[in-house]
Amino acid sequence: MSEDDPDGRRLADLEERLKKARGQRTEQPRPGEHYSQLGIAFRLLSELIAAVLVGGGVGWALDQVLGTSPLLLILLFLTGMVAGVITVVRTARQMENNRPSGKP
Repeated sequence: MSEDDPDGRRLADLEERLKKARGQRTEQPRPGEHYSQLGIAFRLLSELIAAVLVGGGVGWALDQVLGTSPLLLILLFLTGMVAGVITVVRTARQMENNRPSGKP
């Protein structure tokens, strides 16, 4: 494009404004510094479900191998539930302590 071309000047002006805008960006919060309510809910739910499934799965597998059905399934399922609740409470406390000040 030539210098007399109005589109060329508009394009150069746009590029310059974009550079200025990119330079004036505010710093983004670091990961773990701010959580959305939905993100918190999904994280806590997934930790609880994972603990229960792992406990139940290990209990079922051991029952199949050892022939103690359903004793280990029930025992490790309940252990997984307790571990899941403990993990959820611990994670919630950590998130509460890491919450930025000034926000509810």
